[in-house]
Amino acid sequence: MPRLDAERIALWREFCTIAAGLQRKIDQALTDDHALPLAWFEVLTAVRNAGGSMRVHELRGVLDEVPSSLSRRLDRMVDEGHLKRKHTPLPDDRRAVTVSMTNNGRYAWRDANITYRRMVQHHFAQRLTDTDIAALQRVWSKLG
Repeated sequence: MPRLDAERIALWREFCTIAAGLQRKIDQALTDDHALPLAWFEVLTAVRNAGGSMRVHELRGVLDEVPSSLSRRLDRMVDEGHLKRKHTPLPDDRRAVTVSMTNNGRYAWRDANITYRRMVQHHFAQRLTDTDIAALQRVWSKLG
């Protein structure tokens, strides 16, 4: 196993800086164009990918979120009309809550997805060759 040297530390820091910078750019574009922060877009994407509805506990797992942070975000998204909550008690969890996309949430996601994809294309995809993509896939498989 390679030892943790200055080059690996520098690469790690650069990776974090680049990823955070790209997320800020995407967040700014989504907020400016659609009044939908990236964190909200990610919630809507996860719920949409689950068929339009999912338990909050599952959503926390998909997004790898802190419960209190996600709960506040969901409160605001419900207030804005993007999601609705429903108490769905289960035999093993009487406190289970499900969130579902509203029509407003579907439209917001659809419109924001165009901007999101444009930003990913501009700041990431168009800058990478097929060889670069293969290399990243190899790296991500080692880290994931």
